[in-house]
Amino acid sequence: MSKKIQESQRVKHMDYDNYDGHRHVVKVVENTPLHDWFRDSLEEDEMQILVNSYHHQGVNRLAQRFVPMAFAPDGLIEGFYDPDACNPEKGKFIMGLQFHPERMRQDGTDMFDYPGCPRAYQEFVKAVLSYQKKLSSTTSVPRPLKLDQAMEKKRKVIIKSFSLARNIYTTGQKMNPSKESELQAGAEFLESNTALSIEQENRLKQMGATVRNAGSYIERLRMNEEREKMAENVMGKMSAEQLSDLLSFYHMMGQICSEVLERKLNGFVHGIGS
Repeated sequence: MSKKIQESQRVKHMDYDNYDGHRHVVKVVENTPLHDWFRDSLEEDEMQILVNSYHHQGVNRLAQRFVPMAFAPDGLIEGFYDPDACNPEKGKFIMGLQFHPERMRQDGTDMFDYPGCPRAYQEFVKAVLSYQKKLSSTTSVPRPLKLDQAMEKKRKVIIKSFSLARNIYTTGQKMNPSKESELQAGAEFLESNTALSIEQENRLKQMGATVRNAGSYIERLRMNEEREKMAENVMGKMSAEQLSDLLSFYHMMGQICSEVLERKLNGFVHGIGS
């Protein structure tokens, strides 16, 4: 295309020596959003504005759905939009610009080159808010399930049971035996609901409600606590040198275990591959 353009029509679309200050002329197409935004700055006989330019690529052929909004003197499309999908009031905003009106400011100030420069982003924000409002009005909110008095009481008992199980699970604290019966409601609920969905099971796990047998779980906690106390008592009688040797030994065993495990896993993977 550039070979057919007269020298007077050639346009410099990027100037690295004057990056933000470089401008070139574009001709605005009437009855387009761009024309509406810059209407007060356009002269009827020319319909031109100066725009910044940072691009080294351009539109070769515009899709049928789009309509040009501006042209450079060399014929390059500098702006386009979709008339059927550009209505900010209804949450629609599909358009493209080859320049950055938000950066078109007078040298050394925050003043825009034209009053219409901020309109592109103002209209975009308007479209976003309208679309969000549209989604909010069409999204149905499910009504909460109403339970009778007996079911509501049972629900609260089960929730309390799950909450207690969660606290035991996360903190590892020993539970007061007098409250052990409170776990029974949650355990019975889990036993009677064997056909739980994956989502329900994951949710119950998060709540610490995977403890189907509260008694055995509490017993495991008690045994772990006793083992820790025994280990602390034994180590408390050891010298600093003995503790250092013990730490080195377990560190070495951990490394050996890690290496052996890695070899076994690699062998397992190779076995599958063969």
